[in-house]
Amino acid sequence: MGMLYTVDGWEVWDRGQATSLMFGDLIPAVERLVKQPSGFTNTGWDEIQIDPEKVRAFLAATFRYLSHSGSAPLRLMVRGFLQVALFLDYRASGEWYPVPEGFEDITEDLHLIT
Repeated sequence: MGMLYTVDGWEVWDRGQATSLMFGDLIPAVERLVKQPSGFTNTGWDEIQIDPEKVRAFLAATFRYLSHSGSAPLRLMVRGFLQVALFLDYRASGEWYPVPEGFEDITEDLHLIT
């Protein structure tokens, strides 16, 4: 059994347990890193609720943090998480988040996420 990702009760993604656990476990780590709530709330009932406005603010804070950190290992570790967050933001809002210049590596494999 996997997890549902929802916006106001509307399903935007349904993934298997391993993918959902990995993404869900990374949420609080990245929130602490950038000191910003993500807009992803794990209900504890196989559902992660998405607040699109908070997700957009979280994405902005994360890209801002990465652009100032200068840490290549950190950027590589956060890359997959950001790709999934960008995909979920797209599914929640209907528009792709405008990724800042210099982060083309993060957008290059987004088409692989379904």
